[in-house]
Amino acid sequence: MTKYILDIDVEKCNACMRCVFACSLARNGVIDERQSMIRIIVDKGIVIDIAVCRHCDPAPCVNVCEFDALRVEDGRIILDQSKCTTCKACISVCPFGAIRESYGGELVKCDLCHGDPACVRVCPTGAIKYIPAHFVKTRRTSSVTKTIYEYVEKIGKR
Repeated sequence: MTKYILDIDVEKCNACMRCVFACSLARNGVIDERQSMIRIIVDKGIVIDIAVCRHCDPAPCVNVCEFDALRVEDGRIILDQSKCTTCKACISVCPFGAIRESYGGELVKCDLCHGDPACVRVCPTGAIKYIPAHFVKTRRTSSVTKTIYEYVEKIGKR
């Protein structure tokens, strides 16, 4: 089975927020930026990052979770709320800032909309794509993204 992941190209993002609103609508049935699993990080009018789970392989969040609340399922990193103790160890190791605490106190993260990510469907610029994982290493990436992938690979070899 081919693993698909989100491929993020920050340089293409125009901060239109369609992905953010589509995510909250798909996940919670409301258009609310605070309930989205994806965040657009803007500094002085420039998009500097799109914070969303990249479903790393190896996944530092899965490796650090002592309660088996995070697991790999069909190439996706899934958070099992029934096992999560909200210790926040996963938050501290996520290189993408993709796991966060919800307003109800639970930890939440992207689950790729069960294989049909709403954020990808609505992105007008192609800044977010859902592609086979092996393409990520072959396409040109920004130096920041490249450094993050190298870090994730390095900690996976420990």
